[in-house]
This record gives sequence, structure tokens and C-alpha cells, in this order.
Amino acid sequence: MTEKKEVALKQYDIAAPDQMALMANVLKSHVIKQELFTNIQGKNYVHVEGWQFAGGLLGTYPRISKVENASSGTEKKWISECEIVRIKDGAVIGFGTALCSNIESKKKSFDEYAVLSMAQTRAIGKAYRNSIGWVMKLAGYESTPAEEMVKPHLTYSEGFVDQQQPTAYQSAVKVLNGIKTATGLATFRARVKDHEELTKQEQIKLYELIEDRKKNLGK
Repeated sequence: MTEKKEVALKQYDIAAPDQMALMANVLKSHVIKQELFTNIQGKNYVHVEGWQFAGGLLGTYPRISKVENASSGTEKKWISECEIVRIKDGAVIGFGTALCSNIESKKKSFDEYAVLSMAQTRAIGKAYRNSIGWVMKLAGYESTPAEEMVKPHLTYSEGFVDQQQPTAYQSAVKVLNGIKTATGLATFRARVKDHEELTKQEQIKLYELIEDRKKNLGK
């Protein structure tokens, strides 16, 4: 009979430095495995799901305590507040507030529900950043959540607020989309392998896009 193995994640004590070092390794492994980060100008920013995972390892969860509609005229703007709650006793041990506005994207028709949702997402990230930003740095990532860096109407790979130039990955995708021969794809793949500005995850994604491109060229 095959025994069923269950994996239980340990809860760590933030007051114990040795435990934080161990937790940082668990956190880093999870973020990499699940691709819960975005590389922006050579620095890695963790998505809110990664921050929530870190909070779970510490026995906490985020609770949205307030949302406020601050819209004016054609601008849709929401403010959200989040508390970090300790599971074992319900104590509030962290707090963060954030806002989101449709004028960030310069897209007046941006749906209001999405503005509200992003405000809450950012508040969760901010609350965890205020509480355990140093733990995320210990794991090798930036202490700013990715959602604070990303335009609310775009996906992680499409654009960033603080970024004037496209990332190396974005530039590579643009070049790839313009390649129309198998020889060109082979040359491009070799360049991807030697590209120092691309992360391992970005290289893997590009390899997958190259294979899809090959199939399309063969049609």
C-alpha cells in the first residue's frame, strides 16, 4: 500500500532571526516556482499573492477594513485600507492604505469595479510591505509589491508606471513577433540564451513563444 504524504507548511516567528532566514528560503522557492514576481529594470518585485503567502507563513491574513469612493467628475478613484490580522488571537499587527484611479492609465473608460479591485489589492500589498518588507528583502526581492509598479489596466508583462523604456523581455517579444523565417527563429533563440538582462523565467517563456512561432510559420 502506498502511503499518502501530506505536506504541512510551518508557521514562523518573526521575532526569531534564525526562523526568518529559513522562511526566506521557503518564500523564495515558492515565488520562483509559481512565478509570482515581475522583473522591472533588473529588479524583482513580488506579486500580492507572494506577499499573502509570506503572511500565511507567519500566521496572518489580510482584512480589508475600509473602502472609500473618492471619484470626482469623470475620474473613478477608490481608496482602500487593509489590516494584517494574526490568526491565533485576532490581533491587528499591520496596516496599509492605497488608492487606484482610472487616470493612471489615461483610459477614461476603465471599468470602476477594476479600479476598486486594484485599490484593495494594492492595500493588501502595502499592509504586508509595512509589516514584513524586510523579510521580502531577506528572500532576495524588492520590498515594494509589484502592483504598485504596474499600470492597473495592463498585465504584468505589458507595461509599468515608472518605466519609460520597455524591459528587455518586452523588447525581445516585439522582435520575436517580427521574425518570419525558421532561420531567424534559430538565431533569435541563441541570442535569448546569452542575453544577460533576461531572467531564467523570461528565457523559458521566450522559448515557449519561439516554439509557438515555429508552429505558426509552418502553417
